[in-house]
Amino acid sequence: MGKEYLLDTNAYFNMLKALNLPEISGQYSEQIELLKQGTIEISSITKVEIISVLGKYARGISGGFQKCNGFISEDGTVCPNNKYVVPRKKWNTRKVKAWMKLVDDINEGKSDTLTVGVLPFDENTVKIAQKIIVHALEHSFGSLDAMIAATAENEIDKQRDIVVITSDKALKQCLEKCGIPFWDAFSS
Repeated sequence: MGKEYLLDTNAYFNMLKALNLPEISGQYSEQIELLKQGTIEISSITKVEIISVLGKYARGISGGFQKCNGFISEDGTVCPNNKYVVPRKKWNTRKVKAWMKLVDDINEGKSDTLTVGVLPFDENTVKIAQKIIVHALEHSFGSLDAMIAATAENEIDKQRDIVVITSDKALKQCLEKCGIPFWDAFSS
């Protein structure tokens, strides 16, 4: 049996982009092939969270100049400058529907593009997440990432050889502290 991979939500989105956008597909072709040789899993929480990631792209960003609001000194002086935010065009309805269909087809096992298993979380996963989330006091990651880490740990406890795929710096620090293997397959 090949390696088993648990994609965090951003890794899942990056994989979907690499599989569906010709302009970036070549950039990660080796990583995609390696992942596809194994078993690819997502947490049941990712089935929900992926829609919010798609929403960020569907809504777009108007861009332009915004007040910086960062502190520039220890006395609390706020930066007086503006920063430029690069605009991102809103997706049209057809593109949103196509991405939603892709995600639905993958979730339902109807996709020729990608096959993923969905790992549910149960009461034990929640208990593990409650232990993992304390690392958020030191590293900046959220409760959904703690649930993904807990999903991996729960599977490892069942003797599965699973690796979390993530590019999230804080989550990687947490996974390292928890002894959960990870791979940053989509680093630029």
